[in-house]
Amino acid sequence: MTRDEAKQLLPIMKAYAEGKTIQVLQGTKFVDLENETFFISSPDNYRIKPEPTYRPFKDAEECWNEMQKHQPFGWVEVKDRKILNPINMVDKLTKEGDSVIYTNDAWHNLYDMFDGYTFADGTPFGIKKEE
Repeated sequence: MTRDEAKQLLPIMKAYAEGKTIQVLQGTKFVDLENETFFISSPDNYRIKPEPTYRPFKDAEECWNEMQKHQPFGWVEVKDRKILNPINMVDKLTKEGDSVIYTNDAWHNLYDMFDGYTFADGTPFGIKKEE
């Protein structure tokens, strides 16, 4: 192993030591490493598993469908204050047809909800992007 290869592997080894999921290249795609121990063949064959990314809901229907998957149903948490709020209504009320959410005596658009809230279970208030 060269020094450059060691430098490339250092973040992967650190992440592995911290309990993060490491992925190995099999064919043309990365898959989760199954074994507790692994042999380093080439730094390019390994990576830290990317965290899932989310986007705001595109409309009230998509928001409603995702809300049904989270418990307790209909509750969100304000990100910076850790306060739970109920969602009272999800609707299309603006002239432009944009979807809005009514929670705790205020209306919010879907982008503001994505930026400022999570579901009560800690999941981002949005939809998971497909990889």
